[in-house]
Amino acid sequence: MGVRALRVTDDAAFGAVGGSSKPVKLTLDPDLQRAAERLLARSGAVEGAIVASDVRTGRILAWASRGGRDYVATPFAPSASLFKIITAAALLEGGKVTPATRACYTGGERGIRAQDLEGRGATCTTVGEALGRSVNLVFARLAKDHLTADDLRRKARDLGFAGEVPIDVPVGASTVEIPDDPLGLARTAAGFWSGRLSPLGALFAMQTIANDGERVRLTLIDGAPRASDGRGLTAASARSLRQMLQVTTRRGTCAKAFRRPDGTRALGSMPVAAKTGTLVGARPDALGGKGGKAGGEARMYSWFTAFAPADRPEIAVAVMLGNTLKWRTKANIVGRDVLEAYFGARARSGSTSRSRADPGGAAR
Repeated sequence: MGVRALRVTDDAAFGAVGGSSKPVKLTLDPDLQRAAERLLARSGAVEGAIVASDVRTGRILAWASRGGRDYVATPFAPSASLFKIITAAALLEGGKVTPATRACYTGGERGIRAQDLEGRGATCTTVGEALGRSVNLVFARLAKDHLTADDLRRKARDLGFAGEVPIDVPVGASTVEIPDDPLGLARTAAGFWSGRLSPLGALFAMQTIANDGERVRLTLIDGAPRASDGRGLTAASARSLRQMLQVTTRRGTCAKAFRRPDGTRALGSMPVAAKTGTLVGARPDALGGKGGKAGGEARMYSWFTAFAPADRPEIAVAVMLGNTLKWRTKANIVGRDVLEAYFGARARSGSTSRSRADPGGAAR
């Protein structure tokens, strides 16, 4: 599963995939691949992965892993607050909310309790702001009121959070565990221990949103043509999510990571759509496949997934870090640096807005 014996030259990358030991040419961008490997090593994470794709073609541009296995292709970490993407998508598709819908809540500072799901609530915000700021109780309450476990399971499959993502190499299947009881459903919808997600699954969700809801197959073996795998979202829902996810980098959970000490923005004025996730618990394989807080080896799971530019997407990226409780950096910083490496290299080479992996500038 995944990639073995990866070799990167000045202008190409090769590796063995599947059950074969024979190396094949891969779609990886050598410069971005080397940058991803450096950033992952510098992160100090015990386990980690970075994967990036050309949004329009699905070609994988970077595939870097740190730890005892290929964590790009392995569903290892809980999806944490990334799962709010699934909840938001299900709510939008069901016509239950728009980005401007106001939602009120009270409590939630110490998790989600049954009483937090009742009553009118004293603090109000819009659903768009709640996604960018990752407000747990907004999504917990909305899911309890408007969604079923099957709604979430179905949307998780559509967007790559459950099952295998469509790609031309063998990968692990992400899993979701969604209780049918109201409290369990609400907690899962907010991102509390909803199963295990591969970085490829997170990448595929963002790439699908960036492609106005079209599921473009990922490809790692060089030479494969662009291929559609149907739709994961309506175009209208995808555009709403694109709008909501920009809050994350503007004034939400990673606004600070995208702001330099002198006050200027990373990537200048470029809009970036993103989602972060953080969850502390035991390592999943130390608990026989279940996440939780008791037993096992403690980890702080950190996620960042994004696409940019948000108004004309070129690249999607996903970063997962499995840190000990004494951590060096978080995934949003690493993800920002991956985007800066990509667009910085393009600026230095004088590239146009068309991707190096898509020289013909195929329409989305």
